[in-house]
Amino acid sequence: MFTTVFAAAAMVLTLALPPFPQGLTIPITMYLLLVVLAGFGGFLRSSAARAQVTLLLPWVLALIVGLAVGTIGGNSLGQSLEDALSYVLFALGLCAGRAAYRPLWLFAAVLLVAVVDGVASLYLMPTWDLSRYRSVYNYFKMAIGHPLVGLFCAAFLLHFVRNRTLRRVCSLSHAVLIVVVVATVSRGMVLGMTLGWLTSLTVRSPRKGALVVGLGVIGAVVFATVLSDFAVTYLRLGQQGTVDARVREIEECLHIFAENPIFGAGLGAELEVDGHHASYVHNMVAYHLWKFGLVGSALFALPVFSLARQAMRAPQHLRATIFAGAAAVMLYVVTAASYKSYILVPMVGIVVGAALQVSLPARQQHVSKASS
Repeated sequence: MFTTVFAAAAMVLTLALPPFPQGLTIPITMYLLLVVLAGFGGFLRSSAARAQVTLLLPWVLALIVGLAVGTIGGNSLGQSLEDALSYVLFALGLCAGRAAYRPLWLFAAVLLVAVVDGVASLYLMPTWDLSRYRSVYNYFKMAIGHPLVGLFCAAFLLHFVRNRTLRRVCSLSHAVLIVVVVATVSRGMVLGMTLGWLTSLTVRSPRKGALVVGLGVIGAVVFATVLSDFAVTYLRLGQQGTVDARVREIEECLHIFAENPIFGAGLGAELEVDGHHASYVHNMVAYHLWKFGLVGSALFALPVFSLARQAMRAPQHLRATIFAGAAAVMLYVVTAASYKSYILVPMVGIVVGAALQVSLPARQQHVSKASS
């Protein structure tokens, strides 16, 4: 029970945290302490959580190799530890979610955070002219991408909540978060939401998924001019500044990777782009190839496949929602730097662990009774 309380409290506390911290503050320290307590509590109380975290052992080996390569290369030890932090936070969140006695509470806490932050971003928008303003400009927290996690939580809760009022709350939250994602005008988030919906449809009915994709391709060809104007106006494809800068980041990463293809540049590596030094880039794949090379990147991919195999054992209606959420979030972090976020990473770990906990056949009956 304490694991659930600590994890839920950590999620709610994120409402008071800055998206880009400049150092440790009392709220951030309290948040990290709650995440650690929830993660270790889950590890100690649940054999399922312990079994789950063993799947992440390839990450441990990748981090050790990355630290060794970085040390030999003279990289900053402080930056190396910061690079490793996100993986530790995910593991702690995974343990907490997998061991939660009331996993639906964790979905509710994350949904609450996503909706409150999303509504705050909408409230702060000076106008709804999305060709000029984005909600993320006025509320930078939207940049971490957690509305996509909130969408998953709302959809997942609808599978278990039986109370009519609560179902209406979940449905309303889902609708609000769709508006929030649209108002962020984030290319990655909008595409992630679209891919998530398409993934859910395809898993439920491959024929319908193929039909929608086919109609989409035909529509894109027929209305190419209209869609091009829409992309320039809404998705800001005409504003090449940010796109070009990120392309240069990725090119520099791949250039360094080509020089060190086996082990990469190691933990703590930094690069210089446009006169600025950066320890991360807006692309998770390029980041891992740059810092960990082929060996480390393969080791990091192994647990992802293990989690996917576990999700395949869930009932089809849950499986569709799980894979939809995974597709949406994964696409976003590939196009953004949120894989380094101290808020999003443990949040995703908690949600993944809780989703696996709920999806177990023995848990489904218990959760259904508890939510009715």
